[in-house]
Amino acid sequence: MFNAPCSCLSRIKKIRASQSNFGTAWQNQQKEFDNIPSVVLFTTKCLMPPKGSCSNRVFTTEVVSYPEIVHIGEDKDFTPVIEKALSLGGYPEDVYFTGINGGNKVTTGFSHGTVLSVADKVVEAVNAGLINHFILVGGCDGAKTGRNYYTEFVKQTPEDSIVLTLACGKCRC
Repeated sequence: MFNAPCSCLSRIKKIRASQSNFGTAWQNQQKEFDNIPSVVLFTTKCLMPPKGSCSNRVFTTEVVSYPEIVHIGEDKDFTPVIEKALSLGGYPEDVYFTGINGGNKVTTGFSHGTVLSVADKVVEAVNAGLINHFILVGGCDGAKTGRNYYTEFVKQTPEDSIVLTLACGKCRC
């Protein structure tokens, strides 16, 4: 919601816990989003068909959309998302959930910050001939047995490689 119009931003700041990351893997969305008293805003392409019980609380923006789901367009007017969130009210008290690997925290947003924090070391390693390949993996391994193409691909990359991954398509390597 960072690009929302000023009127929306002032309203967002007044909402306690107005943004978060919830859920585990994409294949669990229908179950996990079923009964939460909150809106869900999808900004990436991994959207399962919303169950009827939550379809009126699901919104999309950016490159993702789904038939009959409200899409926040280029104007970035998040008013429908905010109004729905306010009407739902959220949980009356803090609720803790355990994730796919236990625990109750999800760390996101490594991307450019992480890369830039070691850029000098990467350049040094390239100049020294220690890194000769940069490989970008944009695919998505599945949760079911046999859906591990990208993991197997990455295992076969040369030792002098840096592997970067996109979106939720992180391979298990």
